[in-house]
Amino acid sequence: MRKPLDGCRVIDFGIITAGAATSAVLADLGADVIKVESPTYRDPFRAWLGGMSLAGGTDCPPLFRSNNRGKRGISIDLKQPAGRDALLRLVAKSDVVLENFRRGVLARLGLDVTALRQANPELIVLSISGQGGVGPDAAQVSYGSTLEAVGGLAWLTGYPGGAPVVSGRELNYPDQVVALFAAGAVLAAWLGRQRGEAGGAVIDVSQRELTSFLVGEAFLAAEAAGARGGNAAAEYALQGCYPSGDGRWVALSVAPDELPALARLLGVAEAGVPAALAAWLRGADAAGRVALLKATGIAAAVVQGGADLATSATPAWDHAFGTTPEGALIKAMPFRIDGLPFAVSRDAPAVGEHTHAVLAELAGYDDDTLQTLTVSGVIEGP
Repeated sequence: MRKPLDGCRVIDFGIITAGAATSAVLADLGADVIKVESPTYRDPFRAWLGGMSLAGGTDCPPLFRSNNRGKRGISIDLKQPAGRDALLRLVAKSDVVLENFRRGVLARLGLDVTALRQANPELIVLSISGQGGVGPDAAQVSYGSTLEAVGGLAWLTGYPGGAPVVSGRELNYPDQVVALFAAGAVLAAWLGRQRGEAGGAVIDVSQRELTSFLVGEAFLAAEAAGARGGNAAAEYALQGCYPSGDGRWVALSVAPDELPALARLLGVAEAGVPAALAAWLRGADAAGRVALLKATGIAAAVVQGGADLATSATPAWDHAFGTTPEGALIKAMPFRIDGLPFAVSRDAPAVGEHTHAVLAELAGYDDDTLQTLTVSGVIEGP
């Protein structure tokens, strides 16, 4: 069965999560993704855990590996005219260019939208940015925390009477969600191409706008000025996360009509449930208490940590996790297409791993030219 993006070639300038995860989704959907790095600039995820790793596969950091599986990797110095020329030759043979640099970076390299589409008038150009490609804030430097602040997400999160809370670097919510929306936008543009629509497309995705969109109902609701609720929602009699006796946490939600059953389980009056529940959970292991709560008909779960998912993900999860060709656990797809099980076509590339092969295949460079470009520092080989 053909994948949705079979036959689509992507030039990938994506870095960190926002860009690199978007192109990883495109690779999962069948695109030939060519990741572009430079001898003077690597994807920062190669050094995420300290120290720069130029390797691919099992030897590169986990975050880089997850977000760059299924791609070929090349390294070209785009500051040199010969490097820019080589890149434009690849663009002419490709369908999509994807980038999430700070605004103005590609323009300074002579690779703005105009230059890219001169090389390929049918090109789909996807630009992911913090604040959008135009407007007064377009050039502003943004990170996940600031995007959650200006997008309104932090306004919603936190505890009653407390400060706004951001998801933090380890999650970086705006980066994670943009990968799905941006990949969907490319799919829509590719579908137009397949239906014969001419002229390609230029897609501008603002992470700030997307963050605001995802919490827009709260802005528009009548209760938008209400206080932060922490883990508890007003419609529940009881809701929250509680520590258990084995050092783990239990999350539960108790509807008003479930409160009598919980009171009977705890052996107290309904008014005494909150205090009794906390003491009851601290008195035993989380899994045992959750089993009793579920048997009573109450929604409860043990809060899962990284170690839990690493040991249980393969049988417990259908498509959020997958395995590399070597059998290592890796982040997979958040959705399933019937008949197309998730599979990693190739592991994350080392720096310049496929430079010579890609330039020979698509740019028409012979061995002597590749050797000359390598010696002069325009390209890096494996």
